[in-house]
Amino acid sequence: MKKFWMMTLAAATATAALPAYALRSGDPVQELNVKWVQGTPLALLPPAKPQPNEPRLKAAVFFLTRAANRDETLTLLNNLRRSYAGPLRLAAVTPDSEADVREMLKARPDFTLPLGMDQKRQLTANYMNGSMLYPMAFVTDDSGRIIWSGELVDLGEMVQNYLEGNFDASRQKKLAPLLDELQTLLRENNDRRMKMVTNSILKIDPGNAAALRIRLFVLENSGRLDEAWQLIDSQLRQQPKLERLYFAALDLAMRHPELAGRIPALLAAYRSAIAGNPDSDNLMAWTLLNRLPDDPAALRSAVELAGRAESQLKPDSAPALRAAILSTRSLIAYRLGNVAGAVKFEQEAAAFWKKADLPGNAANSRLRLDYYRTVQELAGKQ
Repeated sequence: MKKFWMMTLAAATATAALPAYALRSGDPVQELNVKWVQGTPLALLPPAKPQPNEPRLKAAVFFLTRAANRDETLTLLNNLRRSYAGPLRLAAVTPDSEADVREMLKARPDFTLPLGMDQKRQLTANYMNGSMLYPMAFVTDDSGRIIWSGELVDLGEMVQNYLEGNFDASRQKKLAPLLDELQTLLRENNDRRMKMVTNSILKIDPGNAAALRIRLFVLENSGRLDEAWQLIDSQLRQQPKLERLYFAALDLAMRHPELAGRIPALLAAYRSAIAGNPDSDNLMAWTLLNRLPDDPAALRSAVELAGRAESQLKPDSAPALRAAILSTRSLIAYRLGNVAGAVKFEQEAAAFWKKADLPGNAANSRLRLDYYRTVQELAGKQ
């Protein structure tokens, strides 16, 4: 995920100083008048006669088929579709050529969301207004107005907040122009004003993902690591149950050895504040195992968090979550010298990935399984 949003920031810094979007929160949506090349066309405007199965939210996602983050975009869209199949309906829109679209679909047959080509590129211009911060999502409800716009990486959190009753459309109207300005300031390298705008955004919306992403990008690239850490820490004090803040802090510390000493306290705070979230626990364990493979303390924390994640699984837990936890258990078994256990768990993981209809994840699981089996075979010959 870090790679995903770093790519979008790099694109943002390369564009001219144009307003971020023509359309933003509070504006009427524009219908998707595109050439649909797959899936059922998505109508953004509310129907004259609402149907019982009408989704609560609809989102149009603008993306580029040749972007470096294309595959991450498609995978994220697939995951969002599965996670919010009832309340959210998604459609992807691209201004690219039909040849590019066909080539992409051939390479990613697992991507089956409604997909439209903006052949005249006017619709894309109306929504994006020259910004290259792709992929961008624009969300509407039965009001027929945009209630949220932002980077696709933040869409899942927005939908979850909406479903839990924690989404405030009026707050988004206040945030939209500030976030637009923040992106312009990033291109202009206006650090003083950028800090002021970031503080304004975080005052309205503590922990705001987009503002933190941009500000941390600037601070880290200018070598101001203590200031970057203090910024995340200040948000954690206000939003201690916001999981992604711990991951942001951990990512920063893992990339800079001078911050590594702060990881134990961060993990202790995470374990204390975050409870009942096996998905987050498993992701934290997987991150520690892969990013700090030679760190004994990281291994201990990963074992503890993976065990907590497994203990919190429910009978109706999604196959994808079961598969992810099994893959983590497999890697832990391998690290602890139990290769037979690693093979067993990864076999089960591959079956659950297949059940979850995630062929890419299933293929990766089979590759790990082949590796573990090879280790098992070679060890038997020693």
